[in-house]
Amino acid sequence: MVHNQTKQAVVAGFSPGSELNWNTMAGAQPFGPGLDLFKYVVFGDANWDFKTLNWDTHIDQTLKASTSMDALDSNLKPYFDRGGKIISYHGWADPQISPGSTSSYYDSVIKTMGGASKVQENFRLFMVPGMNHCCGGLGTDQFDMLTALENWVEKKQAPASIPASRVANGQTVRTRPLCPYPQTATYKGSGSTDDAANFTCK
Repeated sequence: MVHNQTKQAVVAGFSPGSELNWNTMAGAQPFGPGLDLFKYVVFGDANWDFKTLNWDTHIDQTLKASTSMDALDSNLKPYFDRGGKIISYHGWADPQISPGSTSSYYDSVIKTMGGASKVQENFRLFMVPGMNHCCGGLGTDQFDMLTALENWVEKKQAPASIPASRVANGQTVRTRPLCPYPQTATYKGSGSTDDAANFTCK
């Protein structure tokens, strides 16, 4: 969604592949946490009617009211200077929080910090194709980010990729590498497309 005056993106849209779950955000009733944000933070009115929302007149009021809750500061220098490490991940098929918001934030950190080379030794983002909100969907949503983070912090082993799998009916049916954004898992051209060994991060 774009700001009508500045033409800048306010909220990134959802990605192709998430359509079957849009009822969370586009159902007959608004998404509960979003409705509460408007009622209690933006308008301070528990009886506020969502049908009265006017994008043109209320967007700036909403942005101002939610500023104190937004974790969007892209200057991570103090954290990086202390040796802090961040592994972030997001499913491309998330129907609740736009995956574009996460990739946009990561891009803003790169811009603020002076380029990818200044960021990749402390912060890596892994986008998960086909994964819904935190898990689920048709993607490879089974992975271990904690061990990857521990290895990075304790053994200085930055994650070049993270193994992931899709489990259906108790059986692993697909494996793929999760690649640090903006890289993607690219098929080598031969072998099963359900086997991570046949993919490389590019």
